[in-house]
Order: sequence, then C-alpha cells, then structure tokens
Amino acid sequence: MTSGGATNSAVSGPVVPDGGWGWIIVFASLMIHFIMDGITYSMGDVFLRPMMENLNKTRGPVSTIFGILPAITLATGPIATIFTNTYGCRKVTMVGACLAAAGFLASYFWANIWFYYLAIGIIGGIGFGLIYLPAIVSVGFYFESKRSFAMGIAVCGSGLGTLVFPAVMPYIINAPLWFDYEGALLLEAAVIFICVIFGALMVPLPQEPSEIRRVERKARAEAKRQALKAGTTTSPNDEQQNQLLPTNQQSEIPLEEVSVIPRESTAAVPVEQEYQSDNKRRVSQSDVKKNDLYINNRSDKTLSRSHENVSKTVTTDVPVVVSRKDAVYQGSLHNIPLYNEDTNEYHRQMITTSDMTNETMDETIKKVQKKSFFSKIVEQIDLSLLKDAAFALFAISNFLTSLGFNVPYNFANDLAADAQVIEHKRHWIIMSIGIANCFGRVIIGYLADRRWVNRLTLYNTTLIIAGIATMFAPFCNYLVQTHITYAGLFGFFSGGYVGLTSIIIVDLVGVDKLSDAFGVLLLFQGVAVAIGTPIVGTMRDAFSGFDRPYLWPYLIFGGSILLSGLILFAIPVLKRRKERRQKPTQHQLQMGVLSFSKQNLSTPEQQQQL
Repeated sequence: MTSGGATNSAVSGPVVPDGGWGWIIVFASLMIHFIMDGITYSMGDVFLRPMMENLNKTRGPVSTIFGILPAITLATGPIATIFTNTYGCRKVTMVGACLAAAGFLASYFWANIWFYYLAIGIIGGIGFGLIYLPAIVSVGFYFESKRSFAMGIAVCGSGLGTLVFPAVMPYIINAPLWFDYEGALLLEAAVIFICVIFGALMVPLPQEPSEIRRVERKARAEAKRQALKAGTTTSPNDEQQNQLLPTNQQSEIPLEEVSVIPRESTAAVPVEQEYQSDNKRRVSQSDVKKNDLYINNRSDKTLSRSHENVSKTVTTDVPVVVSRKDAVYQGSLHNIPLYNEDTNEYHRQMITTSDMTNETMDETIKKVQKKSFFSKIVEQIDLSLLKDAAFALFAISNFLTSLGFNVPYNFANDLAADAQVIEHKRHWIIMSIGIANCFGRVIIGYLADRRWVNRLTLYNTTLIIAGIATMFAPFCNYLVQTHITYAGLFGFFSGGYVGLTSIIIVDLVGVDKLSDAFGVLLLFQGVAVAIGTPIVGTMRDAFSGFDRPYLWPYLIFGGSILLSGLILFAIPVLKRRKERRQKPTQHQLQMGVLSFSKQNLSTPEQQQQL
C-alpha cells in the first residue's frame, strides 16, 4: 500500500534492537503504568468518602469523577496516536505528564465538584491518554521477537501501582501536614510529573516518525549551511557559480543521498557545485544534473554525540520506518503465520516506510497539509469494521465488560464499609486486586501464546469468572478474607482479559487492521466506563435503606461482565456462517485471522493447512 511518500517496502537489516536500550524503555513503560493506573484504579478507594464529606455530595456525583477520568483516557487514544506519529513517544509523553499533573494540581486549589470534573476528569484524563499510548507503542518499536515478554513486564506496572497507592495514600490523607485529601491530590500531581523523566528515557529509534523528521531537518540545515559557507569563499569573478548559489538556497536538497554516520558524523549531501583541487573553483554542469558531489564535514561531532542516534547508521538507502501496524499487539508475533513464513514479507506488510525523495516528500507534505485534524481522527476509528458480525459482537462484549470493569476498583472499600470490615483492612481488598492482576497478565498471557490453547475460549473464560466474582462481592461478610477472595479472582482474570484483547482482535480481523479495530473498541469502552461507575454510585444511594445496598448494582454490572463473556461463544457460529458465503483469503490467514470452518483452527500450523 502506498500513501503519498510512504510505501510498504521490505526493510533490510534489523528493524528493532530487541534489547539494549529497549529494556530501559520497558522500565519507563512499567513506571508509567505504575503511576497512571495506580492512581486511576485507587481513586475510588482513596477519595470517595473524603470527597463525599468535604463536598457534601452523594456517591453518584462524586463517583462521576472516577468515571470521567478513565473514559477520557480511553477516548484520547486516537488523538494520542496522531500526536505520537507526528511528534514521537518522548514529546507526547512529556506533554501528557505535564498536562495531567496540571489538572491534579489545579484540583488542589478549589474543592468544587464541577471543577473536579474538569481538572481531574477531563484535563487529567487527556494527559493520561497522551501518556498511555506511547508507553505501549515505544515498547513495540524496540521489541519484536521478545515483544510478548517485554510487554508483559511493562503492563505489570498497572497491578503494582494498584497494590501500592491504596496502601500509601490513606496515610497521606490522615497526616495533618497534607491537609486531608487535597494534600493527597497535590502529592499525586507531583508523582504524575515524574512521568516527564520516564518520557525523556524514550529515546526514539531512527525508524520512529519523529526521529526521521528530526534527522531530515538537521541534514537539510547542515547542507544549506555548508552551501552558504562555500558560497562566501567563492571567487567574485566566478559569475557562473554565483548564479548557482541562489538556486541552491531556494531548492529542496534531495534527501535520498543523505547519510548520517554517528561515529564520524559525516553528512554526505549532494549540492549543485563541484570544487576542483586547483586554485579556481569551477562548476560542472553535468554534475549539477547528477547531484553526485558530497560535502564531508568530519569536524562536526554534533550528530554523533546526540543520544537520539541509536542505530549505527541512519541512511535512506534502507527505507526508514514511519509506523508499525502491530505496535500495540501484546502477544507473540509467532502467532502470525506470515511472520513465521517470511519475516521480510511480514515487515513489508506491517511497516510503512518512506523513500524520502524530493517528489514523494513534497507529495506527502501537501497531502498532510490538506488533511484536517478531525479527518485524521476519523481515520483512526474505522467503523466499517462493524460490518463484520463477529467483530461487532466483540465490540458489544467490550462495552458490556467496561460497564462493570471499574466497579470493584471504585467501590470495594465502600462495600467493605457496608459489611463492617475493620477500617484499616479495607484497603487490602483493592491491593489484592492489584497483585492478582500482575499474576493474571503474566500467566494468562503465557497460556495465550501456547499453540494448544484456544484463545477465544480462554478470553471468554476470563470474562465469565471475573463477572461471577463481581456478582459474589455483595454477599461477603465482615471478614476481610471473603472480600479478598472475590477481589483476587477478579484481579487475576480481569488482568488476563486486558492482555488478551489485542490478541483476539488479531484473531478476528488480522494484525494489519489491529490499530483501526483498537480505535473502535476504545470508543465503545470509553462510553461504557463513563456511564457505568456513576450509575453504580447512584444506585447505591437509592438503595441505602437496604441491608445490602450494593446487592443490585453488583449483580447487574457483574452480570454485564458475565454476559460479555457468554455472548462471545457465538463468534465461531457467526464466523462459520460468513465463511460459507466467503472463505477467508490467503492474505487474511497470513495476517493471523482464524478460520472456523469445520474446526477451530487456533494454531498457525492448522491455518497453514488450508
């Protein structure tokens, strides 16, 4: 496929390092998940009752804050994709951290429910959204064969953050120095700002879009500087060369000859002049047309000292990578048949490169200028995928799951209070969700990569058990162990659900449509999260006179998670019905789409037998 100056062409040589600085990226991503998800998932546990007392509001309005924050985070996904492709993971993460920290900081100065919706929910949510996507994509850029392992480590930060923040923040709130929960918001703003440091660690690879543009700008500037410098030493009697200098200044220097070599920092740039070894500088008209004269600047060490030049050589003889369609895939790439059969062909299909000639660059610039920001967002959400009945059902399932997904996080403490659990033990419940979440992501993710495991059945099972655990919660008594039991089950299997989502998307539509399908799911998930948490809080207020005020809210929203898993057992039926009308193409099978004809072909070997 070709789009302007971008082409899908085979990329020779290593595309990603699969290690090295990549492990620093994994650490940065883990810490970002630790901070962002730790704060998001502990908001209800830490702030629900203090805000209710201080703002004199009921659970419904206060819990809306905890619904808006993750909803806006999810909804910002397509916007974050555009910014990441344009400016790179590093800059987007740092800006997002500053924005989220500013939102939480602002909430410290004015205790108002509507202002909290804006500062914490919207501003903080947008900031978190700009942080979250680069934390995943950056790992995808640095890892390929070890991606599943690297992703597993990175996303474990989510569970660890859910373990630590509920344990620490209550003591901060109860300390007089911090002025109740407002001081905790101030502290969280400072913690969020630390993500700027982790964003700075995301050194862009030369293949990354932002790094390509940076190298281009630097090469252009250096080339023109050298041309101008050479022009100042030109003999005044050489009229022919003086006529060529303005042309060189106004023209776009072809980039296909640019080579940036880190150790020698030699910028090889074609110019429209040829310098002879004699005293007189002469111009060769034939060489002006051929553009085959180079200026070697070995004294300039700027580019070689730049920590952004990760690879040994950035040269446009090898097409550079501007995007990867599989960047958010959290499973093993060995699940994709084409990757096993022909890695170079897989790269050609997945990786968009730029030839960076003058003509293609100009065409790309013109097309980018014509596209509005709104049209770019629309491109990230391909609603035409909903024409596929199986994927539409999967989107509905995600909506139902997201309705109840945040309920145990936000109301576990309040539910334990209703059950008269000892106060200092109530935080153990959400902490158990966090630690179980870590184990669930790793163990279920490992199982999903086994060839003998039916991934769809595994995914459905995680949702069913998570739903049953949620429905069991309101029946727990004053013993904290009963609450920890349901919380541990929910945390373990909900963690597996999150890790399996991108894998099931690929099984349904193929890895080449992963990013588009992910944009659609974020839309469904964001709407569901925004309405689920406030409804549960409002229902709890309405049933406050009952012995178990959370009974019906947990049964309904736990049941929605259970239902989301049960309905997915219809996917094989829908897929077989579709395949009777139209068999999957060889391209779809190579992209990882599963065939359900006659039997569930859940392994690459079975797919290759078609």
